[in-house]
Amino acid sequence: MTQFAGFRIVTLYLPEGPGHAVFERLGIREKAQGANVWLVVPNDQGVIHGAADWEGVRCVHPVQVYLDLLAHPERSREAAQQVRKEYLNWRSDA
Repeated sequence: MTQFAGFRIVTLYLPEGPGHAVFERLGIREKAQGANVWLVVPNDQGVIHGAADWEGVRCVHPVQVYLDLLAHPERSREAAQQVRKEYLNWRSDA
């Protein structure tokens, strides 16, 4: 959203688990280390509330992007602050 940094990890929210056949078709291998794709089936559909197309890609609302970045490694905290600065600046004293 902000072009702050390139990340090696991509999070995809799915309505249900994709199953082994989808993994095979996409060439996805399950590994404990070095994972760069997180497939997440949320317990609460509120995670996708406010999702919209962003440069041709369906993305969650900037609030969810901010929260997700706080849980990622690398420079994610800095990226989260950039998302907050550009998209979540509702209050000047926050």
